[in-house]
Amino acid sequence: MTLNHTFFYHPPTFEDNEEVITEFQNKGISMQKIQNSLGRSRRYLISDSVKENTLTMAINAAREVLENSKITISEIDMIVFVSATPEYNMPTNAIKIHEALGAKTETLCYDMNANCIGGFVAIDQVSKYLNGSAFAKKALVICTEKFSDKSGKENPIITFCFSDSALALIIEKDDSTSGLVDVMYHTDSSFTDTIVFPPQGHSCRTVEEKMFWDSDFDGSGSVNFALNTIDTFLNRNKLKVEDIDLFLFSQLSIKNINTIVNHYNLPEEKAPFYGREYAYTGSSSPLMAFDQYKKKVRQLEKGENILLWTLGAGYQAGLMLWKY
Repeated sequence: MTLNHTFFYHPPTFEDNEEVITEFQNKGISMQKIQNSLGRSRRYLISDSVKENTLTMAINAAREVLENSKITISEIDMIVFVSATPEYNMPTNAIKIHEALGAKTETLCYDMNANCIGGFVAIDQVSKYLNGSAFAKKALVICTEKFSDKSGKENPIITFCFSDSALALIIEKDDSTSGLVDVMYHTDSSFTDTIVFPPQGHSCRTVEEKMFWDSDFDGSGSVNFALNTIDTFLNRNKLKVEDIDLFLFSQLSIKNINTIVNHYNLPEEKAPFYGREYAYTGSSSPLMAFDQYKKKVRQLEKGENILLWTLGAGYQAGLMLWKY
């Protein structure tokens, strides 16, 4: 099972977070703690003058990953659209992508939403489906979010945090020893009210409502899960931290990444953080880091070990071991 081809797309327009910092400080709200925790310099946002959304971004990213990989759409057996902010509920956005790309009729298409752990869950599910299928060999997975119209300007964390974007990747079944090795989930549903949209549910929603984020929630519980579990998780796969070649962590918070890095005394270059320049991309978060690492640092070699850790609202966290 290979995961060699990715493409990250973001709108051309961005907002400098210095403007956000000044705006909230003028209201008497200190932004230093938030900046130290999240580590942001800019966010890419869809302009109000452009008719762009999660579906159009997904189609753009999908076309690019197919072109760059030299894989034709006729070779794709699955299309999976991953988003907490989908453009459509009916039909599935995956079917809209199927139409836009001219995919074959023998294609499984579905949408999924696991919030910010969505891309992680999609890789887990799709890899296992391909392994269990006698005929399906290639899957196109697209993670895409448009947070700009759900963020508002009242909550400093939300205003400071998110980018609009899409990331497409291709998972391909082959005869190699590469692929998904192991996965572990951790769910603590006592946090279900900390990040909510719509705040009172769809049945009570008004058009003006924005995302609710409890400012006390920083994802530290999922960090504790990582610190308490990584050794056990690797040990059951006969590995140690020193055997991991690349750590792909949630890009939500540089503070969270540094906590894990310092605990295990990891080289910083092994746990890249791209949230400063691209902000937080939701469901694609650690996969965006994977894409950027390959572009900006180096291409991985076959057989290298990758450890993913990420989380989603509610909250749910996960560890994944992937052999490149």
